[in-house]
Amino acid sequence: MSANSLLKHFSLKATTVIVVLFVLATITVDRQLSKGVAADASVRSIGQAEGVLMRSKLKRSQSVLEGLLRKDYAAIAKGAHDMKLISEAVEWPRARDQVYEHFSAEFRRQCSQLEELAAKKNHQGATFTYLAMTNLCIQCHDYVRDSLRVAEPNGRSGIQLIPAEWPEEGR
Repeated sequence: MSANSLLKHFSLKATTVIVVLFVLATITVDRQLSKGVAADASVRSIGQAEGVLMRSKLKRSQSVLEGLLRKDYAAIAKGAHDMKLISEAVEWPRARDQVYEHFSAEFRRQCSQLEELAAKKNHQGATFTYLAMTNLCIQCHDYVRDSLRVAEPNGRSGIQLIPAEWPEEGR
């Protein structure tokens, strides 16, 4: 085997392993949430209030994953397009600082890239872009959940901790 064919072979194997591990992790988390059990008691289901929109993005992300597993490029493109539209159309109930805006713009850029790669039927590129986008989502959620912000809520100065749970309905 030539060096190029070996590289392609191992690259495809690595991609397959990564996708399988991601699917298994997704199934495990989904089962925990469906049973009402969370890995961390401070984490709540996303199915409340503003979380409905996030749940919608999550479902589109899952349809992209399914499209990647089936090499269904139309499903990949549609899921990416829908996630981008949700991201553009929604005023998220979070502080919109420069770091958050960067995450948001990068997410939309990766959605567009995923659409383009699906149109070109570039499975490996779409897979890596999806994995990068998933990593970006995790980083953004970590930032939003765990960051301290200097804020002036209602005209008061001070440091405000960003809550580690989704807002409850009616608050």
